[in-house]
Order: sequence, then structure tokens, then C-alpha cells
Amino acid sequence: MRAPMIRFTALLAACTLAHGCSLLAPVPDRSRFFTLPVPPEAETQRSEMPRDGSDAAPGIVYGLGPVTLPAYLDRREVVTRVSPTELAYSETDRWAEPLTANVSSLLRQSLSRLLGSNAIVLYPWVGTAKVDYQVEIRLSRFERDATGESHLAGRWSIKDVRDGREVLVKDMALTRPGAPGDTAAAAAALSGTVSDLGQEIATALRALPSPKQAQTTGSTTHKN
Repeated sequence: MRAPMIRFTALLAACTLAHGCSLLAPVPDRSRFFTLPVPPEAETQRSEMPRDGSDAAPGIVYGLGPVTLPAYLDRREVVTRVSPTELAYSETDRWAEPLTANVSSLLRQSLSRLLGSNAIVLYPWVGTAKVDYQVEIRLSRFERDATGESHLAGRWSIKDVRDGREVLVKDMALTRPGAPGDTAAAAAALSGTVSDLGQEIATALRALPSPKQAQTTGSTTHKN
């Protein structure tokens, strides 16, 4: 029993003396943390919107959410889809905050800028918030693939909160190019798809009647 212990002690001492090596040295944390950045084109989005001479109808309060992601994305590790049935989770790259919260915040900024309105509240809103229209988003995909291309897919809807009826339901499938293995580029591309979604939703919200108009004309459900 003593001989193996002596040899181990000698090996440990030699390793420690040689170039400062230590078997007990802590393993460096190589984690990197990412967020969805505001897209560079965000400042020009509003000028490119179809305009009728006005912003969002005054007095309308929009409720954004819930925004839901599939369970396989409900984690901090950045995911890459390597095949239709296989996912790879990064050992080093992490989201700096829950992805759902990051998407919700970025989309709220986009809608506020595009609509020229700060009357956008995130789900869950308090009981005192008088929301007129609620935008709900269910994502089925929000990840990059092995080629570096980023994908956002799912369905979003607008509901008239006053009578509980859906006035619009729409499927979405958005993509942005990227670079294989470049997580920073993937984050920027994913952010771009959220920006594209914001433009779609803002266009639909701008077409909705004001609360008083809705009461007199009623709501019509559309599905795409």
C-alpha cells in the first residue's frame, strides 16, 4: 500500500515543480455569454413601414405576450440543429438571460419604435392595465442550423381583449443567414428574425380600429 502512495506523491511533486503544473489547479471556465442585440437596421425600420400619415391610434394599449418557446430551447446553452432530428448544445456558449425574456424585450422595443407608442405592456400585466389588443406568440423554432442560418418559426395572433375574440392568426417562418460555428453571428441573425417579426406584427396592429371604432364595427377573424 505504501509503494503506490509514495510513487503518487513523487509524481505530484514533480508535476508541481515542472512549469508550475498542479493536478489540483482549477479548470478555467470557458463559458461565453450572449444576448440578442438590437439589429443595425432597427433605426430605419420605422421609415420603411407602410404609412397612412399616423402612428398607432391614440388611446390603444397593446399587451405583448405570452411569448412561448419549445421546451428544448428553455435552457441557457446555445443550441444548433444539426439535422431534422438532432440537436447539439454548446459546452461553452450560453444565453446571458432566459431566452423568452430576451425575445419579449427585444420585440417590445421593436413594436414601440415601429408604432411610435410606449403603450405596450409585457405579459403578465397587472390587473389595472387596460389592454385593448393582446399579441400572443408561440415559437416552434428559434435556433441556428449547421450551415449557420438562423430560423424563427411558429404562430402569432392578435386578440381583442374586450370581447375575447381573435382578430388575426398568422403562421410565420423567417430566416437570416449566418456563419457556421459563429455564435455572435447567430445571435445577431436571430435578433434579425425577431425584428422581421416585429415589422409583420406592427403592420397588422396599425390596421386595427381604435377601441371606439371596434365597438361599433365589430371584429373579424382572419387566418393566414
